[in-house]
Amino acid sequence: MTVLVGGVGQLFQGDLDLGRVAADRLAAEDLGHGVLVEELHYGAVAVAQRLQDLAPDALVLIGAEQRGRVPGTVERRRVAALELDPEAVQVAVRDAITGYVTIDLVLEVAAGLGALPARTVTIEVEPARTDPGEGLSPEAETGLAAALQLVRAEARRTPLLGVAEELRGRLAGDRLEPSPATEAMAELLAELDGLDREGRWGRAFSLGERVRHAIAAGATPEGMEHLDWALWWTLLEELDRLLPVEGVSGPE
Repeated sequence: MTVLVGGVGQLFQGDLDLGRVAADRLAAEDLGHGVLVEELHYGAVAVAQRLQDLAPDALVLIGAEQRGRVPGTVERRRVAALELDPEAVQVAVRDAITGYVTIDLVLEVAAGLGALPARTVTIEVEPARTDPGEGLSPEAETGLAAALQLVRAEARRTPLLGVAEELRGRLAGDRLEPSPATEAMAELLAELDGLDREGRWGRAFSLGERVRHAIAAGATPEGMEHLDWALWWTLLEELDRLLPVEGVSGPE
């Protein structure tokens, strides 16, 4: 899967420049195969065009946004599908033509132009100061450190969540007979949906062990195809890969 991590910021406008700083720091790291890091300080229309060119499977936007929170506050948001009427899209594009860019404007313009990936996550830091100048405030620096950790986590988890999404489609309906394995897998996919929406793991790792035990006991459904088996094992292997990285001591 291709993941684009985009730093959205307004150049040298105090803490509003946080997106550029974040992109600079992340670009020096190995975030995994298929993860691209870019600075998105240019206009939202140009950003939407870049998204159309890249067509990433997932998008993670990081930047500072003024929402009246305590300065330095960090907030992760899984973006739901945006449905904008034509007039709202026109207003967003008009605002973006000036070169102005914010996370909200990127989302609105990209959605309006059909360029927003189905899986989009924003990670915001509340700024302490927005006057022109270089350097971040102490509050923004503290928030940035936490925000970068969230970006790294998103990059790690995206392959797992992509497999989970494909499995949901194959598990739907009555193609597979009910079984302990399919029941455990359905519960696991529900937990991973919670991870995607809220950033929490819940019982995902312990449910992965339940699926593995059901397979070992032969409690699997009739009708499993090669692709089913490949996706099931890929999901379990991704959980194994993430277990030590996510700091979980073991299944619950």
